[in-house]
Amino acid sequence: MKIFFFDIDGTLAVNKHIPQNNINVLKKLKEKGYLTFICSGRAPFYAKNLFGNLVSGYICCNGRYIIYNQQKLHGEKLTKKDLNYYLQIFEKENLGALLVSDDISMCYHLTEKEIEDSKKEYGQCHIIPYQDDKPIYTFDIFYHHIDKRERMMDIFKNTLIINDHHGMGHCDCSTIEYDKGHAISYLLNYFQISKDNAYAFGDGYNDQAMFREVNHCIAMGNAVNELKEKATYITDSVDNNGIAKALIFENILTKEDI
Repeated sequence: MKIFFFDIDGTLAVNKHIPQNNINVLKKLKEKGYLTFICSGRAPFYAKNLFGNLVSGYICCNGRYIIYNQQKLHGEKLTKKDLNYYLQIFEKENLGALLVSDDISMCYHLTEKEIEDSKKEYGQCHIIPYQDDKPIYTFDIFYHHIDKRERMMDIFKNTLIINDHHGMGHCDCSTIEYDKGHAISYLLNYFQISKDNAYAFGDGYNDQAMFREVNHCIAMGNAVNELKEKATYITDSVDNNGIAKALIFENILTKEDI
């Protein structure tokens, strides 16, 4: 048995658009009986809405939320102590956040524009005001203005891996103590699959954690340099059939398959 882990943004999709070639690849891998998992910082509902039944399951919230066969398999919510620590910093530094729960994301000190933009991105029904009785698995930080970005990066340098959303004024975050790699390790143990039969595809800083747990580490051509340095193979870009080319190189698929 082989298992494949794919980041979304910059790897499988660009701005919610999944190239048809990548859709074909996911279908073919599933048809061959392989396990396929999305592995993203995105919320569970976002990933499920985008990929539906194309994959076996989802690692969401940068590793803290795992879905298999459309059912929640595992969750690592933030402790009250940890959540309060981050909320206090947001307050002090005038930062906003989108706090991700099971099927909703909650606004915390966001501007009206940021709230409206979030509703357009995720859907009206998934964005609500902050409620302190909901489990929180991860958050996006909104630093509002580019001038605040370096200050934010410095504040969280020892606690978070920041994955900036291409200069849009917000970023998703992985906690040091639990990341995408921990979720992959959980699934390899769950399915009793070795690292030799595990493949990870990514492009961002937070994807370095994926590479820690698999023996086949594929960086997209558009990936950050830090990820490329840890890759066992660097493929083409997301918009130039990079995933298909890598799977052919790894002898998983043939040109005839896709």
